[in-house]
Amino acid sequence: MHDNTVILMRNIKLTFFWIFCVLSIVLLGCGRGSKKDVISTDLINIPISADGEQSKSPMPKISFETTDHDFGKLMQGEKVSFTYKFKNTGTSDLIISTVIPGCGCTVAQFTDTPVRAGKEGFITINLNTESKKGLLRKKVTVEANTYPAEINLWFSATVELP
Repeated sequence: MHDNTVILMRNIKLTFFWIFCVLSIVLLGCGRGSKKDVISTDLINIPISADGEQSKSPMPKISFETTDHDFGKLMQGEKVSFTYKFKNTGTSDLIISTVIPGCGCTVAQFTDTPVRAGKEGFITINLNTESKKGLLRKKVTVEANTYPAEINLWFSATVELP
């Protein structure tokens, strides 16, 4: 009986040792992304306080050549794309955090690195008209470190049956 208790205690100690090792590795590894994944918090700024006072600190500003595009008439099943070009007309780096298409028929690609003041970037949408018909009017929401933080881009098309 005494030998079984010693073996059981040794197994419990060994189990706790391995749990400690695994937890240590997990906790030490947390937050250690690549340099590319790290965005400095000095690039994020909310320019209006809760009492409505506007900050005078440098801010990025996104200025699009156009925020609305009409693809015109398309045949069902056709795949088309359009690139919205923009310029950072603000005074600090512009960061697009995400671009959210308004439907599953649209895929977006965008400049995923900081856009310096005075420089240009892009957001390209790819539209697949498979199983679509009639008038389409869709939006793509751009989230960035600008004020306001969300900008809507629109596109439309008339999809005809073959």
